[in-house]
Amino acid sequence: MWNFSFVIPNIILLVTFLIFYFSQPHIPISKNRAFLRILFVEIATITINVIATACLENYSDYPIAFHLIANVVYFVAFILRPVCFFHFTIAISSHKYQRKKREMLPAYSVFVFCLTLALMNLFVPTLFILDENGYHQGAFYNSIYLSAFFYVFISVACILSKRKNLSKSAFISALSFNMILFIGYVVRAFFPKYLVLDFFCLLSIIVIYLQFENSALYTERRTGAFSHEALSLLLDEKVGKSGTLALGILIYNYNDMREIYTGSQIDRGLRLIAESLKKMYPKLSLFYIYSGRFILIGSSADYKIEKIKEEIRDRFKKPWKCEENEMELYLDIRFVEASKDFKIKSSERFMNGIMSALNNIDIATDTDIVISEETFSVLEKNSGIKRAVRKAVENKEVEMFLQPLVSAETHEIIGAEALSRIRDADGALLPPTVFIPFAEKNGHINLLGEQMFEKACEFASTHDLDKMGISWINVNLSPLQFLRSDLTTRFSSILEHYGVSADKIHLEITEEAMIDYALLQKQIQNMKLKGFDFVLDDFGAGYSNVTRLRQYPFINIKLDMEVVWDYFKNREEILPALVRAFKNMGFSVTAEGIETKEMAKGMKDLGCDYLQGFYFSRPLSTQEFTKKYSKDKPPF
Repeated sequence: MWNFSFVIPNIILLVTFLIFYFSQPHIPISKNRAFLRILFVEIATITINVIATACLENYSDYPIAFHLIANVVYFVAFILRPVCFFHFTIAISSHKYQRKKREMLPAYSVFVFCLTLALMNLFVPTLFILDENGYHQGAFYNSIYLSAFFYVFISVACILSKRKNLSKSAFISALSFNMILFIGYVVRAFFPKYLVLDFFCLLSIIVIYLQFENSALYTERRTGAFSHEALSLLLDEKVGKSGTLALGILIYNYNDMREIYTGSQIDRGLRLIAESLKKMYPKLSLFYIYSGRFILIGSSADYKIEKIKEEIRDRFKKPWKCEENEMELYLDIRFVEASKDFKIKSSERFMNGIMSALNNIDIATDTDIVISEETFSVLEKNSGIKRAVRKAVENKEVEMFLQPLVSAETHEIIGAEALSRIRDADGALLPPTVFIPFAEKNGHINLLGEQMFEKACEFASTHDLDKMGISWINVNLSPLQFLRSDLTTRFSSILEHYGVSADKIHLEITEEAMIDYALLQKQIQNMKLKGFDFVLDDFGAGYSNVTRLRQYPFINIKLDMEVVWDYFKNREEILPALVRAFKNMGFSVTAEGIETKEMAKGMKDLGCDYLQGFYFSRPLSTQEFTKKYSKDKPPF
């Protein structure tokens, strides 16, 4: 007869563990695999325990060999149990799980010893004895408890030594489930009649699940695919490994599609897409990031990426039908894939690369984007520039260089242009063409421009500009900076702080700032009332209308260097006509990019008032500029 007072509680525990096992998201990361091993061993231990115990209660009904094998298998599972919890502890506390396992090989000697004892029991009594009177404990029976205590202790030691890798709640939870296990083994060792160890294991698993393995931590709610956080964990474990298949899928014009179909319909469509992709590629892990971006990760040995792309394209040629309201969604996609020889060097590096490619694919052609090692090198370089910009702006380390503007007639210095410079992590100077786009994109351009204006005012207040022969310093304003409604107030306060007259600082704006005529007119008028003068920079690089320039109170037009260089290549009449038109409208004219004596003479003959370029001087640091122009110098 079966002892149902023993069997039924164990059956309930078994069903509970099975629910945990099959409800667990099977993302192939170390701690998830370690948790699944715990569940598998618990299921095996309880199942074998129920069978072995029930058979022992009817000892004479079964052959000795059957009892022997059943109990050996049970002890093997029993010995495996603390080792699996130990594996999980390593996985949650160490970023280098695979390497950590290799380092902990000596710790497995205890497991090997106990496992050997269990297997030897098939031939000689070690852990238990079976005779005509039934089942008895063997001489080495208590070794299974010593093994369990050993793995609990080294698990706790691992948690304490790696505390910095765990959040406060994770640290407490990790200690808690190991302490629960410890109490369970103590009760089992000292009160063997009370078979409650499985209950303590269940409590430990509940603690693990709530803190580390809750499916909500890994699953994106709308799609049911794995989340961004899950992708980061998976990539951490693929670092240094080759043969990784990585395919990004972007729903083209996603935001427009949400407006056309409504957000709720697109959300239903995203779930349909996720379900379809998971069904089509069960060996790949599907992640949903945001804004219609999916990523498939797996082994290149399982699938050919070209075939996957072809199959997905074919599926997207058909509509996605929402059964609730029978609406059909017609969506287009683009792909971003990692090159075949690509090896993940860091999870953050890979995430930045594939997300950057997905974010920029909207402006690309219909061709797919392949990210390679070269792609990541460019991204790393760009990341370095971004960090340099942020650091320089936030710490007020943007340097001001000055390039002289000279009279076209005498070649004597008459003004200077303030140019911003930022240094990279190695101390090398980054030119504005490299870092200005990043400053504009990440919102640092306003602070950068204001710091340059302040540095120019500080230079003007601490140096004798008249002695240098300088009548003004030109400071550039970005179009984004020009949009600020408080620009006049802020710049006026800086002038007042340094005691500098507004006519000493000319503000250069590019043609991009002229797109919004009403705003430009209002901003310039307000600043003109405070004494500021404006220069139109880089004329010819944009879309300026010469007639329209009459409406703006510029004092000077600067010809873009490309316009100047083209003139000396083709000698067309357009530039001379433009210069004459500007002079007739009352503007003075500056020619940029002067690199030779011929160019200097040519621009003077066209009627330009001022010249700027490497023929006269490269941009100089304020120290070099001061040293060069503080003394009387012959004209260039």
